[in-house]
Amino acid sequence: MSHKPIKMFMCDLNWTYFDKPFVHTPPSAPHDWAFVDPLDYFEWHRNFGNNMTFCQAYTWCGYAFYPTKLGPVAPGPGQDLVPRLIDLSHKAHMPFCTYFCVGADLVMGNMRDQWVIPTSRHDNYWGYLAPESPWTDLLCARIEEFLTRYPVEWILFDWFVYGSLKPDTFHVQPAWFAKQPFKEIIGREMPDSAADITPQESLAYKRAVLARQFYRIRDTVRQTSPITQIVFNVPYWEAEEALWVDHPMLNESDGLLAESTNEGVLNWLLRIRKPTQKVFTTVIGRMDGVCDPESWRKWHELGCDFMGYAWGTPPDFRPHPSYAAGLEIVRRSFAAM
Repeated sequence: MSHKPIKMFMCDLNWTYFDKPFVHTPPSAPHDWAFVDPLDYFEWHRNFGNNMTFCQAYTWCGYAFYPTKLGPVAPGPGQDLVPRLIDLSHKAHMPFCTYFCVGADLVMGNMRDQWVIPTSRHDNYWGYLAPESPWTDLLCARIEEFLTRYPVEWILFDWFVYGSLKPDTFHVQPAWFAKQPFKEIIGREMPDSAADITPQESLAYKRAVLARQFYRIRDTVRQTSPITQIVFNVPYWEAEEALWVDHPMLNESDGLLAESTNEGVLNWLLRIRKPTQKVFTTVIGRMDGVCDPESWRKWHELGCDFMGYAWGTPPDFRPHPSYAAGLEIVRRSFAAM
């Protein structure tokens, strides 16, 4: 096994795992992880076998673990969690990966409902923020602010989508923020009814708008911190979805991340990746049966890098006991790689 992959399991602070009064995994609240001890968090992950440290700069829930001036922060010592972890990681000669969510922010999505894509709350109560709205300006300002202070090695951009976690099938909706870009991209005025937007126009529009957002994000990172590499978490459901084939995100990211061990998707990403791109598989995390920890050897031999995540119950960041079997497989695999 000559391939030396990135090994990045995380105790994911985006969510929580409660089993009382019933099993449920709601988004985390700002106080839930505010008092996590940075050294305990770092040492647990290093002892697990990670060779890169991970923690969210900004949770998708809408609060930060660093002292931002551009939004809410976790209370008390929570605002220093990420700076402390970066320091610990670099002192241990380990790179650091942080996180911003592109598609959603629970705080902004509710405070600025006019930035949310119409009908995108139908499947998920939070809705998805429009790339064409001022949300992208705010997101890029946060990225610039963070990287100016903390030029980390990697950033994972989560939920790079349009209107749904199945963006390939989401139909573009008329909205105030879409009128001008629709005219620029499609060449006609945006109609008042979604029924008057053809499937071909919808696909072309989504691809172009997401390309524009990708370049905004990429250029912000490159101009602020040239050493920082970027990987986008796209919810691929199958290989070669029309939305993503030959998309700039696929062609120009530093890493391509599949949040699954889906063979079709991973083999496709491995086939199309550029020589300098990494392909990440997620061996443990999603709870719908698409992550198989026991498949790690196959993906290691094919040259993949590895991500995984699990949720704890506040105030304990460590994974809930229900993850024990899968975690042990991942721990052993990390030791063997």
